[in-house]
Amino acid sequence: MLNGDWNRNRFFRIASHILFWSMYLIINVLTAKRFYPEEAFGHMMFRFSFTLPVDMTATYLTAYGLLNWFLLRRRYIAFTLTVLVSAFFFILLQRTIVYYISQPLFFPGVTPTYPFWRISWFYSFTNIYLVVAVVTAAKLLELALRQQNNSLQLDREKIEAELKFLKAQVHPHFLFNTLNNLYALTLDKSEKAPEVVLKLSELLSYMLYECNDPYTLITKEVQLIENYLELERIRYGRHLDLDLTVSGDITGKKIAPMLLLPFVENAFKHGVSKVSRQSFVRILLEVNGNHLEFRVINSKSPAPGPDETDYTEGIGLKNVRRRLDLLYPSQHELIIQPLEIEFKVNLTINLEPAHERQMFIG
Repeated sequence: MLNGDWNRNRFFRIASHILFWSMYLIINVLTAKRFYPEEAFGHMMFRFSFTLPVDMTATYLTAYGLLNWFLLRRRYIAFTLTVLVSAFFFILLQRTIVYYISQPLFFPGVTPTYPFWRISWFYSFTNIYLVVAVVTAAKLLELALRQQNNSLQLDREKIEAELKFLKAQVHPHFLFNTLNNLYALTLDKSEKAPEVVLKLSELLSYMLYECNDPYTLITKEVQLIENYLELERIRYGRHLDLDLTVSGDITGKKIAPMLLLPFVENAFKHGVSKVSRQSFVRILLEVNGNHLEFRVINSKSPAPGPDETDYTEGIGLKNVRRRLDLLYPSQHELIIQPLEIEFKVNLTINLEPAHERQMFIG
């Protein structure tokens, strides 16, 4: 299969070169026919074809040889000198073909008007090197586009690798926090521990089987948050005032998996767990068209503690900030407000790029 593709590509490449030089020859003949209207078109095509190999050799030597050997290696003086030397050679070669082969063959008995060495160097140079310049410029453009594509491909691979690494970090970070909650319940020999294990298994099932795609349905993310909140309800019981509100049409809308949960986790880890009195967490998820707004407000201890800066600089939030930058560049806004007795998180996302970027990172 690969060999067949290579042969097909080689065929098209050769065919395109043949087509190019055929068109070049026809254009040259049509241009010259204005000065030789009495000469037949076929006769001129045959005559001009004698010097065509000179133009072709000069073009391929410059565009595929000197360009790679000198110009692309920034050896500009060497490139200029070799072009001038080769041009001198090709002008003499073209003059030799015209003077000793083409002229006697197509115009027998006609004495050349000018001797061999009376050469119009500028005219001969432009006659040969106009096509050389065009092909070399096209080759440079092709190389520039190829380099740009390679750079874009490297950027894609880098972003994809980074996203996979960040996503891989989400799971152990989340699991670590949940196991800590389970550990606290087992220390108290709570009857709620088996229910926590059941909920944890559901969450792990989601992470193993639903988080492999770049984007997932918001409805599934909401279910994930609800399951997590159930775990926290079991843990804190009546000491926790918990409210989750989902509004707008979320059907069919997609978002990067495990993107919202870290904010909910932080509300408990750095807020509720530090409050000895009655605590609260209020979560609002609203979707209006392609605009998503996610707000989390939770109580916190008014006394400063060691987790004050960790709330905004911990692994979970560093991770989610980076994922937002990669997945929704210039399409999101994240505001975190650590107030005196509560934390406020407000995240807005334009969901439309999610579908456009799926091919980019998928």
